[in-house]
Amino acid sequence: MRFVHTSDLHLGRRLAQMSLEQDTQHVLEQLEELVEQSGSQALVVAGDIFDSPNPPEAAVRQWDRFITRMAQAGTVVLAVSGNHDSGARLSVGSNIIALSGIHIAGELTQALEPVVVDGINFWLVPFLRPADVRSWAGRMALDAGFVINYDTALRLVLDSVRENPAFAVRPNVCVAHQFVTNAGVSPERSDSEHLSLGTLDNVDRRVFEGFDYVALGHIHRPQHIGEDTIRYAGSPLKLSSSEVAQQKSYAVVGIKQGEAGVSVKYRLVPVEPLRDFRLELGAVEDLVRQAKQEDEQRRNDFVHAVVTDDDPIDVVARLRQVWPNLEQVTFDNAVTRAAGVTQAPDEIDLEKDMHDLFAEFFQAQSGKPLADDEQALVDKAFEKVLTKGGDVA
Repeated sequence: MRFVHTSDLHLGRRLAQMSLEQDTQHVLEQLEELVEQSGSQALVVAGDIFDSPNPPEAAVRQWDRFITRMAQAGTVVLAVSGNHDSGARLSVGSNIIALSGIHIAGELTQALEPVVVDGINFWLVPFLRPADVRSWAGRMALDAGFVINYDTALRLVLDSVRENPAFAVRPNVCVAHQFVTNAGVSPERSDSEHLSLGTLDNVDRRVFEGFDYVALGHIHRPQHIGEDTIRYAGSPLKLSSSEVAQQKSYAVVGIKQGEAGVSVKYRLVPVEPLRDFRLELGAVEDLVRQAKQEDEQRRNDFVHAVVTDDDPIDVVARLRQVWPNLEQVTFDNAVTRAAGVTQAPDEIDLEKDMHDLFAEFFQAQSGKPLADDEQALVDKAFEKVLTKGGDVA
């Protein structure tokens, strides 16, 4: 059996104050083509389908068109919610659309049952917080007294999966969206990821014991965690300047049950972006001269410019004239080096996510990151503010 593994689509995302709808459509079309050409029976989307709990209408329509085409092509879609998604919204109509082969796990509401595709069990685990699991355990009459963090929360859920009789009779794939570490060693991260509790939200890879393949989302760089069969697909688009050197990809995974056991093979297929995201360093005059020599396609890339002038003038205006999708400007000059920093205190960040700004403000004021319940309140407040006529009170 063969399937394609991806994650972190972040539909509705903006860069350089611009919608990424066309960029996302470009990589979704590549994804559709790959599913068809690879002969895959299923597509796995491991969370962060949308960039926010209240995505723009265009992003919702884009997702609707995409899964409709998948259903029409006879491809089974197996998707879970991520920390950027509203699990409740994703779950709307999920029982009905499952009849068309589109399986979406937005919330943990009942005992997990596998979605069986060509003899393989797919266990869909939505993004989980400890409070979610304690509530679920109460409904399931399970002891959740030991659930004190993300690791113990997911362990309880997956222990219940391993006790399901179906787990013992077929190969098993877990689809999850969590921050997974290997004996305390974190995966290689990017600036565009939101980890709500710093190191406290990590889950050790050993919680997935017994699964033949673990399809992860949340971390934007494609990589494995401890072993090849526990993999982050990564995001198909570069979403921050910390990702400029990453080769984005989709994973084509093959699973076979043989006499000697289950064998798993995969290959990574590069994603070609509509517009690249790159880092450029130099004096303003040199950067402008370089940009004028580039072709139109390259000049439309997203650019993070690191300016080396000691006293530059009209930096953003001059660079944006030649790079219309200038995303960020930072400085590396005599002033920053004398101060022992890599970026100037007055760094020009042309666009920051509201959640990031509030989290930074909160930590600066209180000296600690947002707690889980506080993060939930902040998310709810932002969701109301972004809704027309919303009342934060």
